Amino acid sequence: MSERLVELFSDLVRIDSESGEEEEFLRFLSALLQEELGAECVFDSYGNLISRIPGKNTTCKESFLFACHGDTVKPGRGIEPILDGDIIRSKGDTILGADDKAGIAQFIEAVRTAEAYPPLEFVVSREEEPGLLGARHLEYDKLSAKEGFVLDMDALDAVVVGGPTHFLIDITFHGKAAHAAMEPEKGISAVLAAARAIAAMPLGRLDPDTTANVGIIEGGQIRNGVPERAIVRAECRSLRDERAVEVAGQIEQICRESAKSIGATVDVSSEIAYHASSVDPASPVVKLAEQAVASLGLVPHVSTICGGTDASIYNEHGITTVVLGIGVQAEHSTNEHVAVSDMRRAVEMLHFLLSALAKR
Repeated sequence: MSERLVELFSDLVRIDSESGEEEEFLRFLSALLQEELGAECVFDSYGNLISRIPGKNTTCKESFLFACHGDTVKPGRGIEPILDGDIIRSKGDTILGADDKAGIAQFIEAVRTAEAYPPLEFVVSREEEPGLLGARHLEYDKLSAKEGFVLDMDALDAVVVGGPTHFLIDITFHGKAAHAAMEPEKGISAVLAAARAIAAMPLGRLDPDTTANVGIIEGGQIRNGVPERAIVRAECRSLRDERAVEVAGQIEQICRESAKSIGATVDVSSEIAYHASSVDPASPVVKLAEQAVASLGLVPHVSTICGGTDASIYNEHGITTVVLGIGVQAEHSTNEHVAVSDMRRAVEMLHFLLSALAKR
């Protein structure tokens, strides 16, 4: 199993699929699922891959959802996986793409080798990394499953039952251009307004449930000009919906006050990417996840996280969904890696789940 699993995973990560550029990868995956698992595959209008796999050695008629995402963060072009003993990593100039292609490879290998499983719906979404865009635009009328697992956490003992409300905040400061040496007093610096606002914003971990961050700043075009425009991309998240609303409001108010203080203006656009959700820890899908983790000799760690996963959107749409680990380490970095032994254990955990679901 290990050799074939490594080969499949390596084939997957070699296909570029940075966010927004997943089409080639998803079409390759569609052909593979049809050939290897007898899947019926369709693409919805957003380009998400939805596959239906007929059950095997089961009387269960109800479909069960498994889901991953097909996009990677940057730098994710030209990935070349290297096997170093038990560890797979990239050459070091790109990410590895184990987030989330390790989960995809593990699912395929598990279904390939399972003795029994119910009818399965396997969704591979686009553009998860920028804000769960694929899951947000997924055509849910194409799904029938009422429960599911997202394969997208790091530690194999993880059972994630909840996530945050996530605000995407786009801010544009408008100043007035002027020559920075000849007549700076005639200008209004949009960069200065942005800098003052950022310095005043509540950022980092604000409390155990809440974080906020500024990820992108763009401003000015020439060194010797007072910049008339500056763009700030920020976000905030909280496991408490009302707290996320409060922090987003604080950030907007700070931006307006900063702009006004120097005679600039500002446009602020806030969008809720997804709302906080939580699955009852006593629900059957959580209990099954705990049993699967325990089958590996691990103690299940049931938790809510401030990171976003597609499970938040599936739960909003009435599919009770929890997140399981795939063994990836140092994701979103060029040091990203995964152990072959952990990938094999993840397949064993999926075997447990598929067998249990087939007996329902």
